Amino acid sequence: MSVAPDRAVGASLQRNQLSLLHVVVSTLANVGPAQGVFFAIAFLAATMGFSTPFGMILAAIAILTVGNTLAEFSKEIPSAGSFVTFVSRTFGAHAGITLAVIVSVGYIIAISGVALEIGGWVSAVLAQNAHINVPWQIITIVSVLVISYLTVRGVKISSQWAVVLFFTEAIVLLVLSLSVLFHGGAQGLSATPLMPTAISGGLKSLGLAFPLLVFSFVGWENSGALAEETTNPRRNIPRAVYWAIAVVAVLYVLSSYAAIVGYGAMHLKTLANDPAPFNTLAQRYLGPVGVYLIDFIGFTSLFACVIAAANSQSRIIFHAGREGLLPRTFGLVHPKTHTPWVALLSYLGVVLALIVVVGWNMQPLAFYADMGSLGTIPIVVMYIVANVALPVWFWRERRASFSWLRHVVVPAIGLVVMLWSFWSLVAPGQPAPFNAFPYIVLALVVLSLGYSVWLGRKDRTVLDVASQTLAE
Repeated sequence: MSVAPDRAVGASLQRNQLSLLHVVVSTLANVGPAQGVFFAIAFLAATMGFSTPFGMILAAIAILTVGNTLAEFSKEIPSAGSFVTFVSRTFGAHAGITLAVIVSVGYIIAISGVALEIGGWVSAVLAQNAHINVPWQIITIVSVLVISYLTVRGVKISSQWAVVLFFTEAIVLLVLSLSVLFHGGAQGLSATPLMPTAISGGLKSLGLAFPLLVFSFVGWENSGALAEETTNPRRNIPRAVYWAIAVVAVLYVLSSYAAIVGYGAMHLKTLANDPAPFNTLAQRYLGPVGVYLIDFIGFTSLFACVIAAANSQSRIIFHAGREGLLPRTFGLVHPKTHTPWVALLSYLGVVLALIVVVGWNMQPLAFYADMGSLGTIPIVVMYIVANVALPVWFWRERRASFSWLRHVVVPAIGLVVMLWSFWSLVAPGQPAPFNAFPYIVLALVVLSLGYSVWLGRKDRTVLDVASQTLAE
């Protein structure tokens, strides 16, 4: 594919490429419910016990409060910059530039763990089922290169891939869950897992589990950055937000419930110590074919997640480059495919660099956990700042349509919950390397703020444009 850049200033993405279905399913693929529940269920069972599905319900409600923020902003100023645009319009360019940098870095760090785990998952499956030893490094590099090709080729093409892959994982998850329910689980069905009364360790255990629960939903905001390429974005982006959160919540609650009752209350410790609990469930309730299906959707979920994340998150970088918040090279658009090719290849290039430099000699699951935890901190910061911005902007700019419920009460609830989750991620006394992560993010914030100050002194007009940017 030849690459000849458009100019950054005024460059635009191709409009009306994505329908509501494309955006919803691309968002669901970005969340990756199969890989989310596969990697989380053992820890959640160990911390929350029989009430793990209740924890999923709480997390979904918390995410809905932030989803309300994205939906309300998108009705008024739909933008490829998503939360960065909203914060810039509310608190000015310095806040927007700082957020653009830290959240872009956070997304890249978080998705690097998912990209690496593609190789880790496939390598383990090949070794176990076919006795073929292929280093995960080779599989990961090839996967990232294929994803790079698909995403640069076109948002509609890559989103269609994400649609097919997501429906594959959703169908298998539903089949397994319904099979467990049909068989009555290990010890019969019960409503207890959906109640708070069965939480092992009470509020303390919920506090330990909540950051992972929030991380499991990261990617729900995918739709916001696809606004420029979506038909009727003022209408479809808010709808996509709520539909995506609702669908992934149902999949998470149903899958976690099936896992809990599939093992039974007397065997939760076995579940917590099982390295592949959903393989065990599939073997028990679907037979050998079920195990192969779980192995397959583990791959499709990871692969689709990276495709959807690259499409969405690179557009935040593209938007920041186009508006001058980042170097304008990031705002270049491919003349044939109308994709932000520099932002896309830079995003995936840094992901690959992190894998090679940091993760090359690590165990895939360890890298996945470390990068997920570190990358989630700036993302939660973004949720917090956006929830503060919503009432401020609507009171100042849209007083006639201001709603105390939608613009104050709901974001206030989300703010409290996200602050709690943030504290759980940065609280002192955590084991290494997690105890270093808050300081890494703090250094990133300071450097990003310093960059915004330098940029403003270099070219004041950039700040004026950035603080009022609107890319609809």
